Amino acid sequence: MADVSATPFAGSRPRRSALFAAAGVLGVWVVDAFVDSVLLGDRTFAEHLLSPTPAEVWLRLLVAALAVLLYRSRAAARQLRLLSSALATSPDGIQITNLHGIVTYSNEAVREIYGFSPAELQGKHVNEMNADPTFATRVILPALAKEGRWVGELEVKHKGGHVFPIWLTTSVVLDHRGKPLGAIGVIRDLSDRMRTEQELRDYAHRLEDATELKDLFADILRHDLLGPAATVQLSLDSLLRRDAEPVAARRIMEGARRSCAKLIEMIEGAATYAKLSTPQQIDFGTLELGSVLKETVADVELRRQERNACITLAATGEYPVRANPMIADVFENLVSNALKYGGPNGTIRIDVRDEDDRWRVSIADRGEGIADADKQKLFTRFERLRKEGVKGTGLGLAIAKRIVDLHGGSIWVEDNPGGGSVFCVTLPRAA
Repeated sequence: MADVSATPFAGSRPRRSALFAAAGVLGVWVVDAFVDSVLLGDRTFAEHLLSPTPAEVWLRLLVAALAVLLYRSRAAARQLRLLSSALATSPDGIQITNLHGIVTYSNEAVREIYGFSPAELQGKHVNEMNADPTFATRVILPALAKEGRWVGELEVKHKGGHVFPIWLTTSVVLDHRGKPLGAIGVIRDLSDRMRTEQELRDYAHRLEDATELKDLFADILRHDLLGPAATVQLSLDSLLRRDAEPVAARRIMEGARRSCAKLIEMIEGAATYAKLSTPQQIDFGTLELGSVLKETVADVELRRQERNACITLAATGEYPVRANPMIADVFENLVSNALKYGGPNGTIRIDVRDEDDRWRVSIADRGEGIADADKQKLFTRFERLRKEGVKGTGLGLAIAKRIVDLHGGSIWVEDNPGGGSVFCVTLPRAA
């Protein structure tokens, strides 16, 4: 802000006052000389003007002084009205307190910020306006007493009850002798800035999600899709180059079919993972977790028979969760993995346990187990542990983790004390 006292307008005020005082004295002197010459008639106008009596001199100076004082007081009143109007209409909150923190003045912008009218704030201590009722006494007032000013961000209370941040710049007001009279504070509401910053953070997260999605499909193309596609092409080329025997041709076609199935599985898995990048599109409701697990066991019955495995479900009560039906995909994936990695004639146990505001589902197998160094990798896309004779794309557990994260839950793997692995999922209870 420019220094007003340095402007030509401000610098001309003393000169204008001096000129007005001189003009006032001269005018009063001439008028009084003329009146005396007319009313008294004892001397001429020139004699009264140039040779006044001592009484006339004092009278003329007194009248001129009163005229100058009247002019100065009216000018001061205009300046006071201008200052008062500027404070009242300032876009920032302006508040004046005494040296003890008692509010003596608040402008209309303070009403818009806090919700309290200036009359309601009159006489209140500033501690009553802060979220921390001791902050002004502990921090601001000592800083004013020591340094004469305090600047910083703090949280305050709105009349409606909510807490929000402001930026406060406050300093001590001194009289002409340098003695402290009170303090003035300029208040700026930071709520809009905070909302803007949050919107920018959300936008940055959306950009990260978009980049992650782009990287996902790039990984798919580079990592696995090219392999099965090349196998299909080679198989078809082999059939076109020669007349293969029926058995050989069938073997080649079976290989091509498996590669095509793997392509389809990967594309569907990638599409599912991509859809899960927009959680705002997912509807949540109340599901009975026990029923979901029973349906999962029924869905994998054929695979269970192929592996000659045994699945035990220890879920006899009711377990309401806040979830989307897609949560069933998580348990279907975990049970299928237990069948794959648990080995033939294996045993799988599914338990549900109460953990305060959550349900914990455990799926235990008796397979080879997972090394500690590999446990976290399982939930990263394309990090499937390669095992001989086991098919997979490396997206299943990444999708399961994404679904569980969207539900506000957790998923991890730990060792089964009796050998094998235990996959655990926690989900929030439904109200």
